[in-house]
Amino acid sequence: MSTSSTPNFSSVITALRFPLILFVVAIHLVGEDLRLPQWGTSDWFYLYTTEFISHSLARIAVPMFFFISGYYAFYKKDWSQRSVWTIELKKRVKTLLVPYLLWNSLYIIILLSKTQLETRLGSGPHDPFYITSIPEFLSYYWNEVIVYPLWYLRDLIVLCALSPILYRLITWSRGYILLPLFVCFLMAWECSFAEFGFGTISFFCFMFGGYLGIKQIDPLEKLQRVKYIAGLIALATVFILPLLSQWSGYKTVESIYILTGSASALLLMQRVGRRAPEVLQRLSSLNQYVFFIYAVHTVLLVNWARGIVFRIPALREEGSGALLGYFLIGVLTLAFSFACYAVMKKVAPRVLSILSGGR
Repeated sequence: MSTSSTPNFSSVITALRFPLILFVVAIHLVGEDLRLPQWGTSDWFYLYTTEFISHSLARIAVPMFFFISGYYAFYKKDWSQRSVWTIELKKRVKTLLVPYLLWNSLYIIILLSKTQLETRLGSGPHDPFYITSIPEFLSYYWNEVIVYPLWYLRDLIVLCALSPILYRLITWSRGYILLPLFVCFLMAWECSFAEFGFGTISFFCFMFGGYLGIKQIDPLEKLQRVKYIAGLIALATVFILPLLSQWSGYKTVESIYILTGSASALLLMQRVGRRAPEVLQRLSSLNQYVFFIYAVHTVLLVNWARGIVFRIPALREEGSGALLGYFLIGVLTLAFSFACYAVMKKVAPRVLSILSGGR
């Protein structure tokens, strides 16, 4: 039975955004490559913990953001009406396209300026950055997004632009279009369309959220029936994922975790709201920082944090305090992000608003 999106679901989503952005930051605390912890080695515990947090537990963050975006993109909106999609697409220009262009442009300017400054000082540029052609310049806004976490924003811009078509695809197929998408997602068949701006995970999660939004289904209500089995599967898969990184079926297990882990995150936040509503309110108040942290944390900040922490040899990855160093990098990255937000809010609130998409 379809129901309205209750305030409970809305409040859960609002409160969940900040923990999810912490996961996004955690993803970027280590490199992209998966590392297999070898039992008995001196760095086994460090590798297992960092892989567990950054490459396993945090994997639900981006898919959940796509799901949430899809849900609210279609909830109580008839995209077959021209008056609806013209208004909605204009909103997306302000909230998505303008910040996307500005953040990437800002980072390009910073990197070019850094290279020029180091050259003029005669010290020789460290990690020099040059742009030698127009195609190379344009690629930093598309195929090789210069602020690399913004690939999510790129995909979302494309999916929102296609929303009038996706709406008809969902309604005309009565939702059955989700079945082949689900199979591709579950089996980790990556039908990536990078040149078009989206891949299997982003497409499926956005479409799944969109279907529930069109039907005005409250996900929390539906999940009550499977909350225990979803929680058990999520726990089993997330703890074993770091040990399966070299196995051919890793991606399928990861997909199962993304589904059950996302469901469990929603249910857990709902439970927190029931047991400790003040915690839910506090997390909701932090929602104002989410987009800014997402965009700014890799614009030098995480590298600055890493540079500061690694000045102490014991805190480096090969050091005895590597795990402490890992967490300190995360804490410093967040501290820098909050500090940048506070400074901009004080001296340039209008610029901050534009960079945050009016949020």
